[in-house]
Amino acid sequence: MVAVVSTIAYIPFHVWTANRADIAPRSWGDVVLASAWPVIGAFVVRGRPRNPVGWLLMVPASYAPYLNLSLYAVVSAEIADHPLPGADFAAWIGTWGFTQYFVVVPLLLLLFPDGQLPDRRWRFAAYGIVFMAALAALGAMFRDGGIDISDDVENPFGIPGATWLGYLTLAGAFATLLPGTAIGVAALVVRTRRAVGVRRTQLQWLVLGGLFLVVCWALSFGSDGRVAVDVLFALGLLGPPVGIAVAMLRHRMFDVVVVLNRTIVYAVLTLVMVGVYAGLVVGVGRIAPASTVGFGAVAVIALLAAVGRGAVQKAVDRWLFGHRHDPYAVVARVGRHVAPASEPVEALQRLVDALRRALRLPYVAFRGTNGAHGSPAVQAVSGSPVAGWRTVPAQALGQDIGELHVGIRPGNERWTPEEQAAVEEVAARAATLAYAAALVADVARSRARIVVAREEERRRLRADLHDGVGPSLAGTAHQLDALARRIEASGQPELADRARAVRDRLRQTVTDLRSVVHGLRPPILDQLGLTGALRDLVGGYETPCCTAELGTGLDELPAAVEVAAYAIAAEAVANAVRHSAASELALVAGVHAETLVVEVRDNGCGMPVYPHAGVGLRSMGERAGEVGGRVDVLPCPGGGTILRATLPGGTS
Repeated sequence: MVAVVSTIAYIPFHVWTANRADIAPRSWGDVVLASAWPVIGAFVVRGRPRNPVGWLLMVPASYAPYLNLSLYAVVSAEIADHPLPGADFAAWIGTWGFTQYFVVVPLLLLLFPDGQLPDRRWRFAAYGIVFMAALAALGAMFRDGGIDISDDVENPFGIPGATWLGYLTLAGAFATLLPGTAIGVAALVVRTRRAVGVRRTQLQWLVLGGLFLVVCWALSFGSDGRVAVDVLFALGLLGPPVGIAVAMLRHRMFDVVVVLNRTIVYAVLTLVMVGVYAGLVVGVGRIAPASTVGFGAVAVIALLAAVGRGAVQKAVDRWLFGHRHDPYAVVARVGRHVAPASEPVEALQRLVDALRRALRLPYVAFRGTNGAHGSPAVQAVSGSPVAGWRTVPAQALGQDIGELHVGIRPGNERWTPEEQAAVEEVAARAATLAYAAALVADVARSRARIVVAREEERRRLRADLHDGVGPSLAGTAHQLDALARRIEASGQPELADRARAVRDRLRQTVTDLRSVVHGLRPPILDQLGLTGALRDLVGGYETPCCTAELGTGLDELPAAVEVAAYAIAAEAVANAVRHSAASELALVAGVHAETLVVEVRDNGCGMPVYPHAGVGLRSMGERAGEVGGRVDVLPCPGGGTILRATLPGGTS
């Protein structure tokens, strides 16, 4: 506020002084530097007092006092009848006060947004910038000659004949503002290339501001006319603070949203009140100069302020905090966002995302307790966790399903009753979705258990048939064959033929039984185990060259998972060999964190852009779905295809 008021005072003070003394023209770049930069810096310091970015932006707050002190020194020396108090100190400040901004621009580019250098290698550049700026300030403090805005006012502490100090100031200025700024922009570009997500977007705004600054400065050096140079210089100085302001407003940097809310409301009200007051006083004053309109104007302004504050606050709240005062709008917006979801878990995630956006919250999360019938808790998170949050219970059908955690906005701002009602309504919907998600998950687990039990029973039945009934029937067939030979030897060929016919039918029954046994479960799984069965799948091929990378734990899986994994791998290998035109094929399988992952990779022609879901892909997906898994077909880096089956590997 002091910087802004001082800058506003400087403009008429300069006009008044310029009409009475020979001084340097006013620079709009000085006005921008002395006002816009400290205002943005004040917001940053309020939210992040330990971040040097805000304090760097605050440095130009002393620029307007320097300008006013320079004018004060001129007034004392050339306009006033007698020297004014403190004129020597004012003149001394007027010789070097401008050097402060030499260090601000390059260091701001180096340190934005977290106050840290990109890495240790940049510290020498930062030290060099500070050193050259200090030399420039030191040279200006004691150089011999006039102050910055007037050659007729001498530096009271100047060293006579030390003209080299002026060159030192000039060298320091160019070193910091030209190569120093270029180094800062380079550091910002490096940091931006390394950053991801919101941080990258934030940096890009300042990159744009920094590049705008450099371009405007370059154009100013090649422009004709003082006005054009001054305007370009001022526009360039607007680049960095505007870039920071956009990053703050758009991406909630430095936790200044609450401060901005109050500032914007009162700034708008102040402008409206001042405008109305000035209009009433000037308008009525022309009609009735002796009127006491001022008292009436104050009353009108007070009424407008009382009535208008609510409207202004509501508009600013909507911009910064969303629909915080309209719970029905929040619920309606959340409902529209949830509607396209295809399953309860997705709907729950969409719900917390929509609530965070509708109320401009930093963080929203649903933390479920135990689901239906003891199923695992359902979770959904949106945004980044903050230091504190409010907890809203979530109930459905009379049961405590979980809690909705709503992150507290910066400044520990209190909730409005409307906001509380909206969050409670959304929490109830979240509980219903979580309950539904738990039921769906429970049904899926029940189906998986049924499939596992079916496969285990098939394995037991296969073992009983293969090891019990099958050998018994085969032994009976051998006995009938021996009986037929004895009957024939006793001279009864007709009875011997009948015995052989019964033997043949029994052997056919054994063959049919073997087919039934093989259909219940691939026999290779019992012979070699899943590890050996998978390795056998890729054995014997010359083209493509097939390899197998098999981890541990493959032979300790439930029967249903073994069958599904083998069937999917067999189909995937067959498809790759027949259709991929690959020269290399790899079968990779392993159990990680109770999850079986089977991959078939090839370097062939790859899948088409819009693959046709044939019988093979469909059957593999059904096999995986039966045990609660899934099958994904992905492009392979460098060309080819990856078919990945992810199956639950835990025992049931």
